[in-house]
Amino acid sequence: MGANIIVNSGELFRFCSSNNATIQTRTKKEKKRGRFDRVIVARAGIRHPSELQPTNRRVKLIDLSDELVPYDTGWRMQKDLLQKQFDIETAFTTSNYGDSEEDHIEKILFEHDALILLQHEKVITLGTGSTTDNLKFDAEEPPKDLGFEVRRCERGGEVTVHLPGQLVLYPILKLDERKGSSFKPDLHEYMRNLEEVALLVAKSFGVEKGHREDGFTGAWANGSKFAQVGVRARRWVTYHGLAINVDCNLCDFTKHVVPCGIGDRPVGSIRERLRSQQKRTVGRNGNEDEPPILIDENDDKKVSVSIAADRALDAFEKVFDVSLVR
Repeated sequence: MGANIIVNSGELFRFCSSNNATIQTRTKKEKKRGRFDRVIVARAGIRHPSELQPTNRRVKLIDLSDELVPYDTGWRMQKDLLQKQFDIETAFTTSNYGDSEEDHIEKILFEHDALILLQHEKVITLGTGSTTDNLKFDAEEPPKDLGFEVRRCERGGEVTVHLPGQLVLYPILKLDERKGSSFKPDLHEYMRNLEEVALLVAKSFGVEKGHREDGFTGAWANGSKFAQVGVRARRWVTYHGLAINVDCNLCDFTKHVVPCGIGDRPVGSIRERLRSQQKRTVGRNGNEDEPPILIDENDDKKVSVSIAADRALDAFEKVFDVSLVR
């Protein structure tokens, strides 16, 4: 278990607000973790919503993916960012600060968009409409040796599990189509975009047959669900989000819950899907008596939450057509 994280919201959530702000932005040339080029980005006015440029669609990145964050801490982080979205919208719709209409629009649409990346300590969460019938223990008196906290939360969807080895993305985004087609105020389309992020991450590792499953949310590969989507929006600001099983203990899903309320479909992870592919390859070569081999001798280093986090950032930028900045 990782150490608890103390969040200083004043430092963590300080956003650049000056007219010419020095920020850090991810570059295509250097994607290694923690390596950012410093650039000067001038806050450009917006002549008209239809003329917004991709460089103006900036999303703040809060990357804690190397840590294990308690669920309650992650929830407080989301609520703080959500409130910032509401505060600025209220301020600019009730007061006149002398800004032009263009500045007014830009501040409301972009100033507090954010993406949180993290791993959670072990926790079982139930959405607003989740039934306790999908728990394999008494919800009123969980066993002392369960090893998981249990939380009811505001997202949609059924019961799921968060644990080390799973990458969680919490986008706090103002959905407004003036920001581009990927920001349409449509939660179904928004969830499809999150699924696309997960599918791109899996594909980057070499996972085959990634797909969506008719009638279900999430991302799948060869019949196994390796990523879960559960979202909510208030005033078209999103919270909760996407969980990608990278390299986690899958037994913890089926041991304690019926994952996502789906009892007849297996739960997978990126590592598990790669190993499954390798087994099928061995079988096709007629060497079924030999133990399945890994992708290569460095497989343990090539499938990790750290690497998946970098690839998730790339995929998020591509799907939502934004630049992630620190």
